[in-house]
Amino acid sequence: MPDPDMLSASGVRFARHQTPGTLRDLRRVVDAVFPEDESRLIGMEIGAYRALVLEAQTELNAKDFVRRLCQEVRDDIVEAIGEDRFYIQTNLYLRAARPESGGSPEAIGWHRETFYGPNMERSVNIWTPVRGVSERNTLRFIPKSQSIPEAEIQTVSVADELTEKGSVGNRIGFLYSPKVIQSGVDLDNSQPMQVPEGRSALFPGLLIHGAGHNLDNRIRFSVDFRILPFSAYASTSKPYHLASGKPYFELF
Repeated sequence: MPDPDMLSASGVRFARHQTPGTLRDLRRVVDAVFPEDESRLIGMEIGAYRALVLEAQTELNAKDFVRRLCQEVRDDIVEAIGEDRFYIQTNLYLRAARPESGGSPEAIGWHRETFYGPNMERSVNIWTPVRGVSERNTLRFIPKSQSIPEAEIQTVSVADELTEKGSVGNRIGFLYSPKVIQSGVDLDNSQPMQVPEGRSALFPGLLIHGAGHNLDNRIRFSVDFRILPFSAYASTSKPYHLASGKPYFELF
């Protein structure tokens, strides 16, 4: 487990859920699509597998799990942003990273939220482990990297051969032209985001995070979405969400 002082200096907090019900119901949706016997899933063709992920993600959003998770950790959100009102992303992403020995890597690369959206400087990410998360496959972050000026980080966009704009893969959060960090960040200085059972991680959108390569033998399931303090919302924020067609943010 990373040092508590380092977590605090990185703006990371582990918010305890007020009840076990929301996480339990979330797991039920995932379990209904992805059986505990994962042998068939690990070797599945990537297109078919991504379609399953989209099926489960669509069900989770239909059941309004963004609002339910925010309600579970609302007090921590308010304390973290210093405001009582905030906007929520209308569509969460289900991450279902298979062991890397089973096929193409399914981890999102190193990034901060300002790489991919305007006015994300004050965004906060909420990341919730669902099933199969361990130290060997969890999300990773670069300590204190939220303080690195944007101008110091050099990136290059690289086309993803497996993901086209508007495709199923794009709708479950894979980027068709992800930015790859070239310099300005010590990517060797990473730490695992080891979230205790029954909690969600809250951390600044500016914190460099990603690279949760699955070096375990089980599929890692998690969900994530962004929030924005009420005072940080602007009309030029992301206008709509690709996966749902709904406005990207709505008031909680």
